[in-house]
Amino acid sequence: MVDEQKFIYNFGKRLATIRKRKGITQEKLADIIEVHRTYIGFIEQGKRNPSIGNVHKIAKALKVPIKDLFDNL
Repeated sequence: MVDEQKFIYNFGKRLATIRKRKGITQEKLADIIEVHRTYIGFIEQGKRNPSIGNVHKIAKALKVPIKDLFDNL
């Protein structure tokens, strides 16, 4: 079983991979989902645990199914 902190860290790394693959900066993603620019960086570093609402916004902004953000965690 994966502990919560490791799961949050892995989620952030997965988000960074997808975001970069889509050619979107952290700042642009933050603008799209209307959060502070540092919030995305903190998620990607595993320092923030995004709400399910923000996960939904992120998936929509990246044009990927929510499940793609959780694949292979």
